[in-house]
Amino acid sequence: MRSEKTAMRLDADDLRRSKVVKNLSRLLKTEALFVVAAVLLAGGLINYLLEGINVPAGTLLTRSLRTQSIVETLAYLLVAFMGVGGTFLVYRSGQTGKGIRESGLFFVSGVIILLISFFLVFSFWSFKTGA
Repeated sequence: MRSEKTAMRLDADDLRRSKVVKNLSRLLKTEALFVVAAVLLAGGLINYLLEGINVPAGTLLTRSLRTQSIVETLAYLLVAFMGVGGTFLVYRSGQTGKGIRESGLFFVSGVIILLISFFLVFSFWSFKTGA
């Protein structure tokens, strides 16, 4: 009986040490959930669920600022994730304990990703408004 409890403890300890459980617990922190919720809202997922019924099925991009198609929603979600990734890289560049080259690479790549995401969002908006 004692050996079964010891085996169960070892299995639980092994489970706690596994990389999958560590990454999953890190992913389910409150901050990460807020970031995911903000990206989903910024991508227009709620707007698509409410107003996407009015868009014809084959439409890639709509000219209306009120409605958006599923392709637009996925594009906005991708751009929002790019923006979060670029911001995270810029954040990582300021952390101490990194070399000058590594922090510089993080900063430059983060700024480039942020600029690309801004360009994509503004080009979508200019297409939608007809400018």
